[in-house]
Amino acid sequence: MPHFRLSARIALAAAATAGFGVAAAHAQAPVERPATHTVKKGDTLWDLAATYLGDAYQWPQIYQLNKELIKDPHWIYPDQVFRLPGGSATAPSSLPEPGLPRAEGADAREAMTVFNPDRYRAQRAGPSALLSTVSRTAVRSGDYITAPFMWDVGGPVGSGRLDGTAEPISLALTASLRPIQLREQVLLTMPQGMQPTQGLRLMTYRLGPVIQGQGQVVIPTGVVSIVSASDSTHATGTLTHKFEDVFTAQGLVALDTLAMAANVYPTRVEFGIATRVVWVYGSPALVNEGHSVIFAATSAQGLVPGDQLSLRLSRAGNAPDANADEEIAVAQVTRVTKWGASGIIIDARAAGVAPGVRAQVSAKMP
Repeated sequence: MPHFRLSARIALAAAATAGFGVAAAHAQAPVERPATHTVKKGDTLWDLAATYLGDAYQWPQIYQLNKELIKDPHWIYPDQVFRLPGGSATAPSSLPEPGLPRAEGADAREAMTVFNPDRYRAQRAGPSALLSTVSRTAVRSGDYITAPFMWDVGGPVGSGRLDGTAEPISLALTASLRPIQLREQVLLTMPQGMQPTQGLRLMTYRLGPVIQGQGQVVIPTGVVSIVSASDSTHATGTLTHKFEDVFTAQGLVALDTLAMAANVYPTRVEFGIATRVVWVYGSPALVNEGHSVIFAATSAQGLVPGDQLSLRLSRAGNAPDANADEEIAVAQVTRVTKWGASGIIIDARAAGVAPGVRAQVSAKMP
């Protein structure tokens, strides 16, 4: 399932006990909000929750209110109109342009006519005024948290386990067939060395394929929050986020967080590190923006989150001949380990993204 990692870019034990540290950087104080929001290109539920609810991790509120429009919370589309929790029909849908007086009485009715140019100047000023108050990072926290990543074969050593549901079930189902539901209470075996502290957040994961000579793909599936401890190694928790279906027996690790300077972005480079794609999430026939990929290059080659890579294909196949070279996509690095580098497609231009496709760093973080 391709994903915008709600879009969940993310020091381990300290960050886990403190909650989602990066989310605080994105969160804003709640503001009086309009009743609806019209989706623009680049919007995610993560960003809408940060803007309108003051906490990016409250995106499920918007999702639940608009489930008839949102088939998959990882995919929302321009021009969709979403209802906002607690929105007011009288609240401004955008901020007025500085220096533009707010009309009242009879003048207010005239100001709201669709033919009044002042109205559109005020609306255009809204998004930039909101964005100017937000500190942004090159990699969105949601893209980091949800990014599949390369690890040693067998996955993280000493990981915990999701043992099953804590909810009473009237109909017996095979654990491997019944996904855990959002907000459902679950039983947990803690990762080695971690105490079950109330509010502590852990990431659930499943193991993906083994990439010969490199390692094994680890795929995050959700986030659980500890509710109570049974003893020093067992606890009850709540599934607070789902990136894909979560099942009994999946692994548990500390929720990793990404420390990244705000408002720092990559700059273009020539002759950057060359590598190749080794895995594409879901093996789709056509890769679009938001799909996750993994590259052969590792932290040893100097890749860091925020770097960008140009994915290139020869018209005569994928030979190293650059005479007929074509850029088919651009990916941004989200997470890097000593076994590989994760990326998310940010610009898809042509078909052909698949394991084996060549990639070269085209923009580098300072």
